[in-house]
Amino acid sequence: MQRTLSAEQVEAFHHDLFVEDQVRHFTGMLPGRGGGRVVDVGGGCGHFVRRLHQLTDRPVRVIDTDRASLEICRAAGIEARDEDALAPQAQGDEEVISFNLVLHHLVGSGEQATRALQIRALQAWRGKVATLFVNEYIYESFVTNLSGRLIFAITSSRILSALGRAVATVVPAFRANTFGVGVRFRAHDEWVALFSEAGFEVVDRRIGEPEHVAAPLRLMFIRQIRRDSFVLRAAPCTR
Repeated sequence: MQRTLSAEQVEAFHHDLFVEDQVRHFTGMLPGRGGGRVVDVGGGCGHFVRRLHQLTDRPVRVIDTDRASLEICRAAGIEARDEDALAPQAQGDEEVISFNLVLHHLVGSGEQATRALQIRALQAWRGKVATLFVNEYIYESFVTNLSGRLIFAITSSRILSALGRAVATVVPAFRANTFGVGVRFRAHDEWVALFSEAGFEVVDRRIGEPEHVAAPLRLMFIRQIRRDSFVLRAAPCTR
């Protein structure tokens, strides 16, 4: 079963802090003007598609389940549909499906369930569109892929989340908008492996600039945090 953020938690993500990087990666890997529609899954208030449309004149659409976000999109003249990322309804005009910092929020009760949800969101478009664009957080660890697992364990546990909130009042670096629900960050190679399991191959990628890692976060063995982008296409079927 999928765990979901509360309305208050979702509201914390109503910002456009990373939009310019996302659009720069998108237009660098998928250049051109006009053409088929770009659909942003979990696109929130529409910051990404609005900027993309301004620069490329591509038709755009947002799908999300947060009503407040959908209303903001519609008020801005952006087509927005109330649909679940796990069961979207293709309209037939989609050319590129984008997932901007969304997949890590698709979490279940454990690692296996979480992985299945993330794969399901990708596979929902397999055979319906040729191209997927994914922009995701990358957490590289000093100890192989441990940081993402530790963060998931802390944020998905009620007890550990309560402790995390208490610590965050003293150490702001530990603040998280996903306490009590969970968030599953992955290393670059972990995402690539997940894409492959979902039936997609990476045909292009952009490595983001490393972000500052506060000293307390090193306690979770975090070596580097950045935001990378991937262009995915369905992998050839093998027998």
